[in-house]
Amino acid sequence: MKTGITTGTAATAAAKGALIYKLTGNIEKEVEVVLPDDSIVKIPLIFKNNLVGVKKWSRDDPDVTDGIEIFASVKILNENRIIIKGGEGVGVVTKPGLQIPVGEAAINPVPRKMIEKNLKTVLNNNKGVEVTIIVPEGRKIAKKTFNERLGIIGGISIIGTTGIVKPMSIDALIESFKCEIDVLLAQKYNLLWLVPGNIGEKCLSKENISPSVMVSNYFNEAFRYLKDKHIKEIGVAGHPGKIAKLAMGYFNTHSKNSPQANLFVKEVLNIDYNFNTIEEICHKYSFDKIAYLVSKKIKERFHFTKVSVKLFDVKCNKVGEYLE
Repeated sequence: MKTGITTGTAATAAAKGALIYKLTGNIEKEVEVVLPDDSIVKIPLIFKNNLVGVKKWSRDDPDVTDGIEIFASVKILNENRIIIKGGEGVGVVTKPGLQIPVGEAAINPVPRKMIEKNLKTVLNNNKGVEVTIIVPEGRKIAKKTFNERLGIIGGISIIGTTGIVKPMSIDALIESFKCEIDVLLAQKYNLLWLVPGNIGEKCLSKENISPSVMVSNYFNEAFRYLKDKHIKEIGVAGHPGKIAKLAMGYFNTHSKNSPQANLFVKEVLNIDYNFNTIEEICHKYSFDKIAYLVSKKIKERFHFTKVSVKLFDVKCNKVGEYLE
């Protein structure tokens, strides 16, 4: 599997290339970027509309930013400092709880440090620079990300902690929902609902319940993060075929890490025949007992004070509930 580069690395290379162009008039074919671990990667440059930029690549990681173009414009300052701004296509933070203050461009701390460190290798000692990062397709691409849920409006985020994108990064997914949790907690919500995916979120929305956080299969990481934040009361919602696995003690609900819940559901609900999917029995049985057992198991393992559970079929009919 081949690695790619983060938006932070692409923006850093664009900024360095733009500064070289500003100071010398030369358009380099590539620049060397020093990553946070002090390793060096060579990044090819592009030149369009009198701007130096980078065509980001993700290689074997299914990243929505793969192939986007990130540019930089620079202005030389007479004072020895580096100012980093977001231009068109870079989102603006509108909610507290993220690493960047409200009102600032969504350029995370590590990319900011990368830009500063790499530009200092080019700048004269007594000069500074104002650099603006521009992502022409940023607004469009941002609609495919979690940015609006996080309160980042108007474009993508310039992110990355290592500078390199690892293929199929589960860590990136987990860090995304941790960020969302931080934003919601900063808004003083009393109860967060965790859902594995679209069914849980959509069904809660129909009941006018919010906010919800999508955690995919990674309930263990979400529960532990909330516990570390000293949260005592949570909610869990979704389809019983997925959520019942929590009652079985499986907090990574991916099929590779947990068995189907059919046998467990059959025993708990005293069903005397075999069925192919839990969905096919949703309209025949109440899953209230399953909801109770989910709550009980989560409290036993993670020591939350209250855990409410709502279970829905694929059409958002409520088939089970346990509220505290």
